[in-house]
Formats: sequence, C-alpha cells, structure tokens
Amino acid sequence: MKLFSVLMAAILLVAGQVQAKSGEIFETLAEGGAGGWLNVTRPVTIEDMKGKILLLDFWTYGCVNCMQIVPDLDFLEKKYGDKLLIIGVHSAKYKGEQDSARILSAAKRFGLHHPVINDYDFAIWKSLGVKAWPTLILWGPDGKEISRYSGEGHLNELDKDINDHIGQASNTTSNANLIDQKKSHEPLSFPARIESFQNGFAIADSGHHQIALTDANGKITDRIGNGQKSLKDGIYETASFNNPRGLKTIGSKIYVADTDNHALRVIDTKQRTVTTLAGNGKRGYDRALKNDKGTSVSLASPWDLEILPNSDNQKLVIALAGLHQLGVYDIPSGEISVIAGSGYEDIEDGTADKSKLAQPSGLTTDGTAIYFVDAESSSLRMLKDGQVKTLIGTGLFDYGLVDGTYPKAMLQHAQGLDYANGKIYLADTYNDAIRIYDLKTGQLSTLVKGKNISEPGDILFSGEKLLIVNTGGNSIKEISPDRSNLIDFPVK
Repeated sequence: MKLFSVLMAAILLVAGQVQAKSGEIFETLAEGGAGGWLNVTRPVTIEDMKGKILLLDFWTYGCVNCMQIVPDLDFLEKKYGDKLLIIGVHSAKYKGEQDSARILSAAKRFGLHHPVINDYDFAIWKSLGVKAWPTLILWGPDGKEISRYSGEGHLNELDKDINDHIGQASNTTSNANLIDQKKSHEPLSFPARIESFQNGFAIADSGHHQIALTDANGKITDRIGNGQKSLKDGIYETASFNNPRGLKTIGSKIYVADTDNHALRVIDTKQRTVTTLAGNGKRGYDRALKNDKGTSVSLASPWDLEILPNSDNQKLVIALAGLHQLGVYDIPSGEISVIAGSGYEDIEDGTADKSKLAQPSGLTTDGTAIYFVDAESSSLRMLKDGQVKTLIGTGLFDYGLVDGTYPKAMLQHAQGLDYANGKIYLADTYNDAIRIYDLKTGQLSTLVKGKNISEPGDILFSGEKLLIVNTGGNSIKEISPDRSNLIDFPVK
C-alpha cells in the first residue's frame, strides 16, 4: 500500500506539472519551436490561438501512421471551421527529416491546410510528455488540456471532445489567412515511381494525383485521372486517384498502388479506363487476409507492386505499408492474401507469416526472390521460399550513410529499388543517395549522393538508361553513362 501511495503521489505530481504548463501552451507554441513556423503566411501569434479549440498533431513525415490520419484532420477542419485551429508539430524521427524545406515540402505533398512547427530538437514534444507518432492533444480556448490520443483511429473520440467544448470558442478569425496557399505548376509534382511502358514510361505523378505516360524522351503523351483526390473509376478524364505511388506494367495494363485511397487499381490503356481491383477506400486493419475478394477488403496504404516470381504474370505482390505486411493479389480470381509479415512493426526474420516488417515501401525481383525496403527500419530485406531474411538494417532507430556489409552498413529510410545484373540499386531516400547492394558479396556501396538529388523515391533500369525519381525535386534524373554524374531527364 505504501508503494502504491508513493506511485500515486508521483503520478499526481507529474499531472500537476503538466497542468501547470497547460496554461502556457499559447506562449510555448507562439515561439515557433527550434525551426520556426512553416506552411504559413506569417508566424502564428497568441492572439491567433486564444479563444479557439487547439488540436496539436505531433508527426514525422516518413511515418505512414501519421499520413493515414490526415483525412481525419481534414474532416475536423471542415466540420468545425475557424473555431478549431490545428497545428502540426513536426518532431523528426530521422536526421533527414529535420530540414524546414523538406518538412514544408511534405506538408504540401500531404495537402495539410494548417500551420506547422519544426520542433526538430523535441523541445515541445518533451515539454508535453509526448511518447509516440502520431500523438494528438486537444486544448480548450482557455489553454487547458482536454484530451490526448496516440496512434490512429481516434476520429470519433476527437469529434466528441471538440463538440463538447466548441461552444466555449469565441475566436472565429479566419484560419485560411494564415496558410500559405501557393501551388507548384511544374509538369511533375512529387513523382513517386517510374516504370517502363511500351516505348516510353509510366510515372506516378503523386502530387497531381495522376499517372503520366511519356514517350522515350520524356514528352507527356497522356495523363490519367482528373487530378482530384478521390476514388472514382471510369475513363481517363473522369477517373480519380489519391496520391498514387506504386506501378507495375503487364502488357497493355498498368497496375497502380493508389496509396491514400487504400486501393489497388488497374489502367487498361486499350480501353482507356481505370478500375478498382482491391480496397474500398477505407483504411484497413485486417492482418489476416486469406483468399478474400479484393473489392470486399479494406487495405492500408499500398505503396508498391511487383510480379510474384514464377506466377506467369498472374500474381502481384503488394507492399502494404500501413499494415507492415506484404500481400499478394491473384489477378484471375481477384483474391488477395497476406504472404509475409505478422502485422507487428519491427525487424525480425524467419518464416514469412511470423516475420516482422516495418512499413515496406519498395519491391523488386530477380525472378526467384522478392527484395523489399522496409522504410521505418531503414532496411533491405528478402522474401524467398517462405522465409524473410534481412540483408541490411538492424533496428527501427538504426540508420545512417555507411558503406560495407551487414551489420555495419546503413541506409536511411530507403523507399525504392530495382534489380539488375546481380545487384540491387536503391533509392536511399533520406540520404539523398543512390546505393548499390551486391547480392554475391553482401557489400553496400554508394553510387552517387547529393548531386541535385532530393529525396529520391525510385530507381529504374531501362535499356541503357538508369533513371531516378527525384521526388523532392519534382523531376526525373538520369545517371550519366559513365555513372559519374546526374543529368536531367526532362519530362514536359
């Protein structure tokens, strides 16, 4: 009992300290964190915040769980208008996520309509006792904390909490006047993937919510999708995507991992149509899919696609980033199943069903095995003969730019890869680098780094060309034939 009393006293003491800080929340936020205010026309002031319901969203932009709550934030912003002010507090997990320009770019990519603070030194995070990404903390107009939630799936609770206190909000000044609304007018906006297609290329033009088709020289010959964020089948001009990423071409068809629609789509270029094959548009939580009809299930952030070896182009492997699993879609039957990953986020090898993955984001194959990058563990892994094996990577918080062999060698949140000539070529996203893993020797080396590359998302061998999807730079790059330099591959 004495121990219990001491523990309770300690809990109450901590609670009292947090409550004491609650009244200072406006002052704390107005300082703008170590990196200042982003996505705004001017710094947010105490006067902008007082009298409103405040919702703080602690996020880091490489975290798929943080991405998956953006629709919840959009819903609340639209429902409660100017009486609610959402502020994103970006506390970076990776060193590569600390730069303000990158955070702003991510805010634009995700379509955030609220101010963001760059809390790269975790000062705000620590002062409020935050422990995980994402964490949502709700504050009343008087600066007192109402509630907090960690992880996804708390929209109903937040909606109720806000509704219970919205009558106390007296500040209805426009939030829109705070937000920087400038948009990019470049041919590509945050491109995510590139695939060879017929005599040219298919590009996942994620920021424009379209698939762009080009000729061999990069001239855009067709755009698929109307550019609106939604899930709609139909002809090219009326169909819609939501941040599509992964692509795989088979004959005249292009299969699409439509990430933020949580769906697998197919483009029939002969019929000029888009059709949904799997996923119903809702974020799924089922980690035990087995021979389920694709259109009956809810997926979670499908990120990339690859043909399953020895399947005669009849099965597609899907990187289900939001479930930390790999799935397989049987094209003839329309059924989907899990083939690797227990659903627990970690880095653990073994039999496919018991292995642990961490946001699988890119897939490739040498014809016998599936190779994939787990972004959240900065790892390169292999699925072969029902077993998962880690080739590079040691932990969820282990990352860097280190050449060598396992366990010394390191990546940093790699998202794309391709196989050629006994080697895996990696888009090492947060290192702004292209790396090479030699399957024979196990050696990881750096091909090129930082030469006009910004967060590369994918890499493709196409004949003599080695193309890089320069996601952060809204462009496609080509590595020169002597592999010493980068040149523009103009898409227009």
